[in-house]
Amino acid sequence: MVEVGTEHGVDVRKCLHSTGISPEMLHGEGAVVSDTQELAVAANLVTATGHAAGVGLAVGERLSLRAYGIWGFALLTCPTVLGAVEFGLHYLPLTCAVTGLSLRVCEDEAHLIVDDRRSPAALRPFLAEREVAVTAGILRTILGESPPSLRVELRRSRPSADYEKAIGAPVRFDTPHDAIVTSSAVLDLPLPQADPLTMTACERTCLSLLREQCAPCVAQAVRTVIAEGVTDAGLIAARLHLSARTLRRHLAAEGTSLRNLVDEARRVKAIELITLHHLGVEQVALRLGYAEAATFIRAFRRWTGTTPGAYTRR
Repeated sequence: MVEVGTEHGVDVRKCLHSTGISPEMLHGEGAVVSDTQELAVAANLVTATGHAAGVGLAVGERLSLRAYGIWGFALLTCPTVLGAVEFGLHYLPLTCAVTGLSLRVCEDEAHLIVDDRRSPAALRPFLAEREVAVTAGILRTILGESPPSLRVELRRSRPSADYEKAIGAPVRFDTPHDAIVTSSAVLDLPLPQADPLTMTACERTCLSLLREQCAPCVAQAVRTVIAEGVTDAGLIAARLHLSARTLRRHLAAEGTSLRNLVDEARRVKAIELITLHHLGVEQVALRLGYAEAATFIRAFRRWTGTTPGAYTRR
């Protein structure tokens, strides 16, 4: 999204404004972006481009199958298109999709429908474009060609942008839903890279990842409370209906501590305030709750290995 924004003349800082994401996080190892943050970036991009048609398509075209890791690799090894669709929908939470997807077969046509009912209304055209472009690209990749009779249906009215050229398929507008549509016979097509043994291994890994993702995570719950401005151990424990001792034990089992999580939140916020909002050291220290700028500078050096000034110049 940031790359597409840059191509449309939108500054990186404007795309990341008030999201808690710094430019450095985009290229750092192990950085995690939440759904909420992703939607915030999308909102910034949509607003900055004036809700321009086709921006979502440009983003979706950049998301190749290899961007999805083991989930994407597993789709290649499924026996048929239907097998790949069913696998993809079952393990959809492992992807960056923020909308739902469902398969509906109507007589001789198969509709892969985007469900954006839980998404902000202002972002729905953008998200529909993105998911349609991604899905069309995935279908082409796993088949090695464009599916026969492929077309796209979009709820929005026909814009001035050349959607057919961007998607590489006919597009219908003012339809009841946003969807990729093709002949139902496509579902039975065999995939050229089908491999039952590899698919089984991939599914085992995906299942393990899904279980980890769905497992209760006290650290993530603590991050949510800290993001609301609460850093006192007793108050956080009470919010989570735990004793302070139990809270410490859970965090230790997850390889972290309350101090680490508070530092993590302060570090991210400090970098945002310094790099995106260009605030001075005293202002940042005050916003983060430090009594003195010197105390904040020492903490910042501990987090990044350098001073706020040097970090900004770099």
